[in-house]
Amino acid sequence: MENLDTHIKNLQNRLQLLLKHMELIVKQNAALQKEVDSLRISAQEKNDLIVRLNQQIDILKLSSNGLQHNEKKLLEKRINSYLADIEKCIAILNA
Repeated sequence: MENLDTHIKNLQNRLQLLLKHMELIVKQNAALQKEVDSLRISAQEKNDLIVRLNQQIDILKLSSNGLQHNEKKLLEKRINSYLADIEKCIAILNA
């Protein structure tokens, strides 16, 4: 009988250790998830900044008439892409 009680106490102790370990892992997971969310937001902000800066470069090139023929074609493609995105957004809003 003592042997059974000892096994039960050992199991309870192990279970308590596992629960504490699980709580620690859950806290670490939550902290890591917050960090991931923060990094995603930061990356999105940086991507938005890149897009805005590229648009400003295009505007500066247009205003200085410094575009070559191939650059004009690329700019036209980008503008058409923006227009297509805007049209998709309008279609979604109207749906």
